[in-house]
Amino acid sequence: MTTLAIMKARIADELGQRSDLTSQIAYAISDAIAAYQAERFHFTETRSISFPTVADQEFYDADDAAGIANIWTIRLVTLTVGDNITSLGYMDPADMEVLSASGTNTGQPMWYTWESNQIRLYPTPSEAWTVRVSCSASVAAPATDSEAANPWMTEAERLIRSRAKLELAVHVVRDQELAASMGEAVAEAFRQLKDKTTKRLAAPGGRVKAMEF
Repeated sequence: MTTLAIMKARIADELGQRSDLTSQIAYAISDAIAAYQAERFHFTETRSISFPTVADQEFYDADDAAGIANIWTIRLVTLTVGDNITSLGYMDPADMEVLSASGTNTGQPMWYTWESNQIRLYPTPSEAWTVRVSCSASVAAPATDSEAANPWMTEAERLIRSRAKLELAVHVVRDQELAASMGEAVAEAFRQLKDKTTKRLAAPGGRVKAMEF
């Protein structure tokens, strides 16, 4: 099981036991993770974001569910009313702005939109129901050197380690040969992780499920 501490030690070893690059290696790993935060990988998929609607409230953000701040792309939004779960349709933000202009349309939501890190519902909810969001969301970097099972250190280990060495080659050690070889390693690791994501997220029959934007 790879941790941040193990990755740091391995990078230092692969660079020829460079014990003088402690802080630089840490920064390079952070930069590598940041570079892929917006990418869709199988480990960024989640359906754990949910929140209750509030009567006469149409906008919902991180104050209503902390996970909303981490959303990149939404696949599905559902509304639970009693024992019934319904899928909300996606509406373009401009179209919803026009429909919501009067501010008088309330009831059970049928559509949602996603803009400025907010989920907007239409019609505006008239009472409390549960909304659940299935989406691709950013995954935090390890909080400590010893944190276990962080996907950037496990599922994406080779990609992050290679990208970190590329960052170091370009910005710290100024090694063009290393930068070239790490560029190739990054491209290969990225392609492999994307291929793995495609296989993991493929719908029955081998077709990849579409994402809504």
